[in-house]
Amino acid sequence: METRRTPRIAVITMGQAPRPDVMQEIRPLLGDAEPDEFGALDNDSDALITSMAPRHDELSYLTQLRDGRHVIVDAGFVTGRTEALVADLDGRNYDLLILAMTGMRARLATRTPLIHGQDTLDAWISALVASNSRIGIIFPLASQQSAASESDYGTMLKSSLATIGGGQSSDLTQAIDRVSGADLIVMNSVGYTGEMAQLVARTSGKPVVTACRIIASTARLRLSEIAGKPLDLQATTYTGAELLRRLPRAALDSLTRREAEVLVQVLEGAANKFIGQALGISHRTVEIHRSRAMLKLGATSTPELIRRALSQPER
Repeated sequence: METRRTPRIAVITMGQAPRPDVMQEIRPLLGDAEPDEFGALDNDSDALITSMAPRHDELSYLTQLRDGRHVIVDAGFVTGRTEALVADLDGRNYDLLILAMTGMRARLATRTPLIHGQDTLDAWISALVASNSRIGIIFPLASQQSAASESDYGTMLKSSLATIGGGQSSDLTQAIDRVSGADLIVMNSVGYTGEMAQLVARTSGKPVVTACRIIASTARLRLSEIAGKPLDLQATTYTGAELLRRLPRAALDSLTRREAEVLVQVLEGAANKFIGQALGISHRTVEIHRSRAMLKLGATSTPELIRRALSQPER
C-alpha cells in the first residue's frame, strides 16, 4: 500500500508568529497538512518595529505582534522583510508557501508553489465584478484603500473605517453603512475573523467573505493538485459541496449525480483536466456535464453561480 506523504506548508504573515486568529481561519481547509507559521517581523525587536512607524501619508500595514498588540508599520519595511523570509523558506523543501496577507503587491519569484494573498484576492474579486456584481470591500487602513483604488476592479464600494485593534463593533457598524449597497462584501485583511464576518453579514443582510477564507480555499485547491486527489477536510465551509447545497432545492433536483459531482469541483475553481482525473472521466466529458449543469441552473458563469450561492442562507 502506498504511503501518502503529509504536505509541508509554510504560512507567512506580516507581523509575528504565532497568529492563532489567522490559523483558526485557514487550518480547517488544509486537510491533513501540518503548516508551519512564520512572521515577517519575527526577528525584529519592539524598538525597531516602533521606529518603522509610517510618516505622513505613506503606505502602511496594520499587523499583529506575538503578544497580541496591533501595530502600524511602514509598507516598504514589511515588504523587504517578507521578501527575505520568502527567499529563505523557498529553499527549505516546502510543498507550498502561503502568503497570508493582503495589501502587499510585491512580485515574488519562487521555485516552491506560492499562494500570493493579494493576487488571490484580486483574482477572486475581479471574477465577481466581471459578472456585474457590486462588491463592497472593507479595509483596516485608509492607505490600503487608496492603494486599492489603483486596481481595476470595476464597481466597488469601499470603506476604511473598520480597524481591527479595539473598538471593532463600532467601527464595523460604520464600515457596513459605507458598503450597504453592495451585492457581496469582502473583508480585506487576514485579521478579520469569521466571527467578525458573521457580524457584518447579520447587520448588512449581505453575503460576506473574508480574505482568510479566499486564501485558504485557493491553497486547498493547490494542495489537491499536489496530492493528485481531493483533500480530507476537517471543515467544509465554502467548499464546492457547501456552495452547491445553498442553491435552491428545485434547481439541484434537476441535476444528475455526475453533473453535481462535476459542479462541486467547478465551484472550487478546478480545471476540467483535474476534474476528469479525479472522477476518472475525460476532460471533454467533464465539459459536457459542466455545460448541462450550468444550463439547468440558468447560470452563464461560475462567478455568477458562486455569487448566487453566497446570497442564500446556509442549510
